[in-house]
Amino acid sequence: MLKTCSHPIMLCISKGKIVFYRLFDIASEIEINKIEKKAVKGIKRLHLSKQPYMEALQFTNPPISLDLKSFRATFNQKPMPVDVVAKLYDFGVLSLAFFINLPEGFTFKELEDTAYFIDKKKPLDKKALDYVYEILNTFSDSIIEPGIKEEFTEDYTVYFIEKLSSPVTAEEFLKHYNPAKLLLNETRELSRFTIEETLKYRFSYYPDDLVIVHLDNAFVIEPSGSSDLLDLLEFANAQILELRYYDNYLDNELNLIYKELSKRSGISILSLREHEKLARRLTETVTDLTEVTEKVNNALKVTEDVYYAKIYRTAMNLLRSKDWEDSIDNKLQVVINTHKMLYDEISTKREQLLELGIFLLIIIEIFLALTGIW
Repeated sequence: MLKTCSHPIMLCISKGKIVFYRLFDIASEIEINKIEKKAVKGIKRLHLSKQPYMEALQFTNPPISLDLKSFRATFNQKPMPVDVVAKLYDFGVLSLAFFINLPEGFTFKELEDTAYFIDKKKPLDKKALDYVYEILNTFSDSIIEPGIKEEFTEDYTVYFIEKLSSPVTAEEFLKHYNPAKLLLNETRELSRFTIEETLKYRFSYYPDDLVIVHLDNAFVIEPSGSSDLLDLLEFANAQILELRYYDNYLDNELNLIYKELSKRSGISILSLREHEKLARRLTETVTDLTEVTEKVNNALKVTEDVYYAKIYRTAMNLLRSKDWEDSIDNKLQVVINTHKMLYDEISTKREQLLELGIFLLIIIEIFLALTGIW
């Protein structure tokens, strides 16, 4: 007979937390090493623990993490302590993780109510911005082109359970509690189809652990307390944020290019210099975007056929990473084709200008010969 707490059917949470992430694009680049040298306390580089399957993951340049000031907050009339950790990624993303520590004996109904409150009331948004401004001010000399791009943020929530009121296997747990309503922030009963779709991407390495990955959140039971999965899901969201930003950046660049080209009916000898400037701009755009997207995509190496690699790939698929990557590649190809077309036209005009120069020299030579000046 399974032990229960206040709820007559469901197990309770003996130890757990809601991890609420807010991710911001704050720079074109963050000089991690400079920040590491400047900071004195509460700072560490992110190193994933060496679980047997963790050899599948390797950061090219690990982000730096900062322990920020903790506070207490009331969620759905329940005061709870909140720890805050910031992570700065070299490609310009700042991630804030709010660890809302749940009281012992917290029921899953209370967890659903708290999650619904956070989703609807957004009590941590202002606090998150305060921390962002604090970090920008503190490390301004290590942040290149600083600024909060308010239209480019991500939020993600992980319901992280370390200990239940009674030890159960993942299979037994799912018979006692259905996390679908929690993951969807729904209060009404759900259809069987919706439940199946919501719980579709679930994983378990040992009998007593469980991971369910969803679009906006994840549900994790991890008796070891390891934060590896948290780091992995946070990183996936940081990647998506950057891909979204650069997709939009390319949209703006293409609009400017089309506007510039529409001003001119064609390349004339007089407008050659202006078109050369535009061609150089296109070259810089392609070079910069290719470098940045490769940096983002190659920041984390994941090998095949291992547990965490599967979870990472699933999270990236749910977050539509392939769509963003394809969109960026297609737009880059448009820029490359436009550059080639422009370069070909510029080359043709240069040849015409050269031919005109040679023709004029011949005319001058003939004129000088006929007049006897030469």
